[in-house]
Amino acid sequence: MVFSMTVGITAQFKQTESISKGQRIEGNELAPAPIPLDGNPSCASINPAWGEYKLDFSSPNGTFPFTAGSGRTYSAGSTGLAQNPNLFMNVSSSGATMSQWSLSPVNQIDRLITYVIVKGGPSANGYSYPTGSIGDTGPFTTQGARFGISHISFCFDAFSGPSSAPVTVSGRVLTYDGNGIAYARVEAIDLSSGNVTVAMTNQFGYYAIRNLEAEAIYMVTANHKRYTFINNQRTITPSEDLVGVDFVAP
Repeated sequence: MVFSMTVGITAQFKQTESISKGQRIEGNELAPAPIPLDGNPSCASINPAWGEYKLDFSSPNGTFPFTAGSGRTYSAGSTGLAQNPNLFMNVSSSGATMSQWSLSPVNQIDRLITYVIVKGGPSANGYSYPTGSIGDTGPFTTQGARFGISHISFCFDAFSGPSSAPVTVSGRVLTYDGNGIAYARVEAIDLSSGNVTVAMTNQFGYYAIRNLEAEAIYMVTANHKRYTFINNQRTITPSEDLVGVDFVAP
């Protein structure tokens, strides 16, 4: 059974995923592997087309508007994107480590983060998001965590929005020992419009959410009155049908 509704969105979200048809989504998401960078790299030095939003002070912590200002610099690169005072970057960091970052609110998202640079001492670490992201949980550190964070740069590119082609997201809700969970509720929330499409699992724990828009950003969650689930929020941007979007109860 599948049905749709529209709600207000207040949930936090994790890394955006763009998955090809038939590719399985892993159950446990990790931050990208750090890429060692020498000197003082910028977004333009990695990709001249990208824009850059830089929190230019030690261990930034809090919520910051996506504009230039005190301790913040902004470059549009070739994206053509103006500063957006209604879009915010949320960052938690201390010492040599950033623990999480995210963009909010979802109805203001007009760009995706493609690369994050965590600078400290004479070098930096880079974290790449080839398909773009709107948020992730770390840790994200300076090289070897030897130096405290001096600044963090978020490289970005324009988010073009969804196409008209429908896609299907499917998977299974199951216990840790592999038994399917019947009558679990699986929701796909469109993070731009707030529209929610819901499917219920069958007696073997399988579900399919149909007629979603390709390239739209969705947060997929599973709920059941008797179970909780590991990694229960998946933020995805499906380009084709997705399979294996599974939820596991410990």
